[in-house]
Amino acid sequence: MSKDFGPTIQGIVYPKNIILPLEVLQLMPWMTLSELKITIAAVGRLMQVGGAEPITLSEFEQLTGMSCTAVLDGIARAMKRGILTRFEVTGYQGHTAYVYEIRVSIGSNLLTMEPVKDKQSKDDVVDSESTTTLNLTSGGAKKSQETPENQRKNDLVLRLRKIGIYPKTAAQLVEKNDLDRIEQFLGLYSLALRVKRATGPGWLVTAVTDPDWDPDLEREDLQARWADMQTKTAAEESQADGTGTASIKLPAKVIAALSEIGWNSSTAEVLEAYAQNKKRVLAWLRWAATQPQEYQAARFRNGLRSGQAPPAVPSQDPGRYITGPLGKYIQH
Repeated sequence: MSKDFGPTIQGIVYPKNIILPLEVLQLMPWMTLSELKITIAAVGRLMQVGGAEPITLSEFEQLTGMSCTAVLDGIARAMKRGILTRFEVTGYQGHTAYVYEIRVSIGSNLLTMEPVKDKQSKDDVVDSESTTTLNLTSGGAKKSQETPENQRKNDLVLRLRKIGIYPKTAAQLVEKNDLDRIEQFLGLYSLALRVKRATGPGWLVTAVTDPDWDPDLEREDLQARWADMQTKTAAEESQADGTGTASIKLPAKVIAALSEIGWNSSTAEVLEAYAQNKKRVLAWLRWAATQPQEYQAARFRNGLRSGQAPPAVPSQDPGRYITGPLGKYIQH
């Protein structure tokens, strides 16, 4: 046997974690060898435990043993057929590169097939090297049946993939969770990254799957964090150019009052307001202390940003129980 034939084996071990999708078997009569090898390599990568990373062009060459030209031809056909999808990444020294992976579909994607006696018509097969006696009926070869809900799910999977969520995880998210909830947290993801609430796509997975996370409350929290960051940045810039509050510090009593109302954000905003109007800051602190404990910090922040004076705090007259029309009934 020629050395170019390659290695031989004693059989195939029954696969336990790699399954060839039925769509591949159905489409095989129309696939070229390069397209089939590209598809099998991508399926194998997808199904491996911990192997959900996209595939580069050089990895396809290594996995399939084909030349770069054959790999590119197989990739182009697989993408045109709807099997592969491509993502743009930033490569070495900023140049653009591409990675590839199996295109995950939500919902039924199987093609209806029935045996026929004649060869396939040109309408059903384009650029085919096969004379198979199988034909796709009802236009199934041209476009698989899709419902609006499945189309929305597929679009969401693509968006989740673009932020770095693995294909299996993305498919599970859209299958098992409310689509509107996913949309809401997707809209918050970029803000969560800016305020360092999120450090990666794991935040989005947790937010969607944890029922205790409320998207409206999360939005308010992220917006408050962003406002604090902007205020802190503005204060630092003003200190740098000598126009800020570098020489002013919050008194210990103000810091203690902030602690009592549960303030856990940056004090830069409070310091800036204190430098402009000390009495107003102290008045808002006194008023906030009269509010329910869980709302004290938030209401102090809102009041401080309003630029107005707080509502009057009811006075506590020590003689209110021994004077007035009922004073005669009090023993003193």
